[in-house]
Amino acid sequence: MTLQQIVDVADVDLRAFLESEIRSARLTPGEGRELLLETLPGWAEPYENASATVAADLYDQKRFAYGIDAVVPYKPSLAPPTEAARWGILASWALAPVVEEVDWDSAFQKIVGGAHRTIADAHRNTTMANSVADPASRGWQRVGRGGKTCAFCRMLIGRGDVYDSITVQFKSHDNCRCAAESVFDGDIIKAAEFADYGGSGRKRTRTDRDRQNTREWLRAAEGSSMMPDL
Repeated sequence: MTLQQIVDVADVDLRAFLESEIRSARLTPGEGRELLLETLPGWAEPYENASATVAADLYDQKRFAYGIDAVVPYKPSLAPPTEAARWGILASWALAPVVEEVDWDSAFQKIVGGAHRTIADAHRNTTMANSVADPASRGWQRVGRGGKTCAFCRMLIGRGDVYDSITVQFKSHDNCRCAAESVFDGDIIKAAEFADYGGSGRKRTRTDRDRQNTREWLRAAEGSSMMPDL
């Protein structure tokens, strides 16, 4: 499963929840806000875990494909989950408790867009942090998604910048489809081409239990009826 598939599934899941538990239940904006404050962090956790795990596995696979582990071993780590306060801010922004009437379509779009961004950030932050910490990496760069990339993002991608500082933030927007991609040092890759690292016999010793549990969750999500046709 890719980052885009994860956020697509999350979008469908969250929209279904909003329609059934808020609009169909005829909650007031204040009641809807309280419900979201209570449920959003727990709802988002498996999606954030999946997003971060996919990024760490992709990082692992890219190093393996280049043979970099033979020269500079490195174990990627996962970005920490978003604080619950972030979801509270999102709910408060979309559903002001003092308002008795609200444009539900607009409010739901804000909530889904903000959730999309936060879940995708788990993937971006995992790649960015590892790209900065990994001694074999030059850093990370921004990549888009073809014709679905907006003008703002195309402008940032067009710069071709490679960032090597943890203080640089990923500039994104709601429903942004961009990602961070690791950039490896050419000299390290060249040295790895001549290293004897056992080929297909290399043992995978990096998978901790949390990443394994998330992979099982991903497989279950891929087989569910919620999975969109991509």
